[in-house]
Amino acid sequence: MESVAITINEKVVGAKDKFEAEFNFRKMDTTMYKFPAGLKGMLEQSGYHSYVVPRFVAIGPYHKGVDELNNMAEVKAAAVYYLCELVELEPKAALEKMEASEAVKEARGRYVVDVAMEAAEGAAAGSKDQGSSFVAMMLCDACFLLLYMVAYTSSRGKKENYHVNPSMRRFLFCNRDSINNDIMLLENQLPWPVIQALMDLVREEHKTYLMTAVGEFIAGMGNEFKVSAVGGVASDDHPKNKPASVWEWDDQNDPPPHLLALVRRYKTQGRRKQAALPATTTAALGDDERRRPLLDTSNGYGRLKREKTTAAPPQAQEEEQDHRFTVMPTVPPMELEEIGIKLKGSQTAAFSDMGFVRGRFCSELSLAPLSLSDARASCLVNMAAFEVSTASRFGDDPDRTAVCSYLALLDMFMVREEDVHTLRSKGLLCGPQTDKEILTFFKTVGKHLPDTVSRFAIVMENIHDYRRSRYIWIPMYKWVYNHYGSIVHVASIVKVVSFFAALLGLYQAILSLNKHD
Repeated sequence: MESVAITINEKVVGAKDKFEAEFNFRKMDTTMYKFPAGLKGMLEQSGYHSYVVPRFVAIGPYHKGVDELNNMAEVKAAAVYYLCELVELEPKAALEKMEASEAVKEARGRYVVDVAMEAAEGAAAGSKDQGSSFVAMMLCDACFLLLYMVAYTSSRGKKENYHVNPSMRRFLFCNRDSINNDIMLLENQLPWPVIQALMDLVREEHKTYLMTAVGEFIAGMGNEFKVSAVGGVASDDHPKNKPASVWEWDDQNDPPPHLLALVRRYKTQGRRKQAALPATTTAALGDDERRRPLLDTSNGYGRLKREKTTAAPPQAQEEEQDHRFTVMPTVPPMELEEIGIKLKGSQTAAFSDMGFVRGRFCSELSLAPLSLSDARASCLVNMAAFEVSTASRFGDDPDRTAVCSYLALLDMFMVREEDVHTLRSKGLLCGPQTDKEILTFFKTVGKHLPDTVSRFAIVMENIHDYRRSRYIWIPMYKWVYNHYGSIVHVASIVKVVSFFAALLGLYQAILSLNKHD
């Protein structure tokens, strides 16, 4: 029995050490995660396979060696030559310096070990070709990503002296939709310190240009989600959407783990120095007591302020003790408007810019309008998958699950295809997909969103609180809203009758004057 106990104890301790080595919480933000299993299975069953697996180019080791992606190996090798030529760097010297880089040495430990990756590394170790090594793979992928971002910048008419080889630029441009999809996949990422280490090898002026190109690429990818006034993709110059802000938001002591995370930060304002939730302020609405902010941001997480009110029914006050966040059933946009809550686009295009503002008669629920395409839907899903992988508790900063909250809020609005059409008519949603395709997408993703999405829970709590505190006002507003057409019709009839009555009275007065004369 003692020997069995010792064996079990050693097994438990060994399992504990292995778990801590692979899932140390201090490394959660830097790990190159695999796609969450539950959401992955649901997407693949629903035909969204390309949201998980690259279809054109493999970045990193997870999908290295896949037959369908092997054709890009030569293209990435050529990208090393073309990028090194642009920044005046010798490819062989770049490989030697990358091998000595601490960032590249640490990169291997950022990936989750699996059978496919071990097989790829085994093949690399047995090859005599130095280009098959892990470091060479990191160099090729980093050069490809930087060259693609430089080509992306030059294709948008920037006045620079960095010209990508015309044939390479044409190839990248023709396949940009597939490349944009693949480099935003969670399983297809390169550690950002590796890209940073490559940029550190070149002269300062070249590094500045590369940083600018990356910033403009991130801003361009982020702005593609925005909706313009005519229903297309917007490209305004709002101060919060300028390329420089990509680096202003990025804390140097806490760099992003990869490119996908950098795009997500840009779209969620993740590293700006502010604790308040942007769309929940009511300062511009006046000093009326009923318009006070519903969020207490003193703790930095936007916890709900508790409002004790004598107008609420006794049952609601009893529930106050245990009620923290309420996740409500699906509420179509028309039902919200029936109770006095109007949907509107937020002031910025950030997914985190959502909130509830209470007014005297009507209230507003705001969120960022979305221009959806297949590639953007894939990027949204992978940003959400990244949040699912890194969120650890209910008390997390709401920005940690901002994309999940955004998807959950849109999912809540959609019950029927008619609801999608309503969102389109309000300018909150546009895209080439049919209403049925959009509804299917959000319902598929919504089934596996985590229950730690703080911003969504706060918005739901605000709606619940609004319904409780205005339980007398809401039925009256709802009746007027549903009968507004009839009321206007009756009012129109009354006006017409009054008009003809006035004319009749005037006619009779004229007749009386004529008889008198």
